[in-house]
Amino acid sequence: METPHSVATADGKTVYSVDSRGMIEVDLADLMIGGELSIFREVEDRGLLSLRFQRRKAIIAAGGFIGLIPLTPTVTIEVNPKLPVRNLARVLDVARSSLTPLATADRLYLTNDGPTNSIMEFLGRNLLDAVRPLELLGLHKEYLRCARSTSHPSGRIDISSSLKQHWSHGQPHRVVAQRFEQTSDVPANRVIKYALQFLLQRLRSTSTTSLELIRKANEVFNRLPGSIGEMAIADLQGAKAAIQRRLLPAQRDYYYRALEIAVLILSNGGIALQEKGSDVLLRSFVVNFDDLFECYIRRVLQSFASNEIGVFDGNNERRKYLFQNTKVHYAQPDIVVTSNVTAKTVVSDVKYKDLPKREDINQAVTYAVSYSTTKALIIHQVRPGNASGLKHIGVMGDISVDAYGFDLDSLDLPKEEKAMAEAVFALIS
Repeated sequence: METPHSVATADGKTVYSVDSRGMIEVDLADLMIGGELSIFREVEDRGLLSLRFQRRKAIIAAGGFIGLIPLTPTVTIEVNPKLPVRNLARVLDVARSSLTPLATADRLYLTNDGPTNSIMEFLGRNLLDAVRPLELLGLHKEYLRCARSTSHPSGRIDISSSLKQHWSHGQPHRVVAQRFEQTSDVPANRVIKYALQFLLQRLRSTSTTSLELIRKANEVFNRLPGSIGEMAIADLQGAKAAIQRRLLPAQRDYYYRALEIAVLILSNGGIALQEKGSDVLLRSFVVNFDDLFECYIRRVLQSFASNEIGVFDGNNERRKYLFQNTKVHYAQPDIVVTSNVTAKTVVSDVKYKDLPKREDINQAVTYAVSYSTTKALIIHQVRPGNASGLKHIGVMGDISVDAYGFDLDSLDLPKEEKAMAEAVFALIS
């Protein structure tokens, strides 16, 4: 069990840090509000954390999810990757995975340049969340002067314009009238609407979650009034000034969050996922790192595969029955790599740990027997300072078991990815 490290925030909350798959112990009284235990339902429903109680202590265990996870209104648990990850945004993008915003927690992020697709999706979800109050509480409108030619004037008649446009042309029955009309076609709305349009142009439909995001963004965009016109550069500058100087009416404070995210998107900006900052307020995110690491490794291998090599998901497309004479249990290695040239197969399991355990080796051998192959591989992450690469574990009969240590903290992840693909494909060459 880890020694709890806590930090008090400016709003009176306490943040405890723990590594993924780790446990900390805190005083039960710290989780109580008014004599009641107020655990957020989202934490329990989604299994983000698990708790057990011992005397006057609460033992909090982190699972595979990483991120800033609110436990109660006053206590937040920051779950860090148990092994360092230098570029989480790249891992997310290669894996085509999404960051999941939490409904119950916000945090400040440091902005940076050049958002990846996963960051763009995350900003998009935050923008849709921030636009919801605009639909519920009302769009900001302003009274703007407008002039029109009419035979039935209302407002003030512009004598000079009426003379030039109508009376001098023999149209004494028509005038130019000016009046103030309330409209939603104002800079703040134009910026937010164009940010949604820009988002829809940039998003890629790479998964069911991204497709759902695109669908929702389309719905929100189409619900905005058609009277809101195209954004001009001056509108974007005006939105930045409105945010900095708080120029909107006090009753429209709910606009600032949407404006901040819209300006960030339109400035082609991103956020730093692993560095603390104070630039923009967004929802906190979580990601299941066990699933992310497995999907990332599979996508890396698929990206390097040629026409002669197939890389498959053993949990789905290459799943089979474990035994030959019964159809009860499944054999489903994380990755199945096959060669169309040599007809060889490697079954591989991906483990988010620094060294494979005995049960991992047993599982790999079992899969090799079930798939009638002589090659079993365990891919895992290495600790900082340890060399990445292929290491032989042992031979059992005709089955050779190897482990590949992947360095997620590498200064050059593309080079690390290529080296792993070459080593794995060499096993079936």
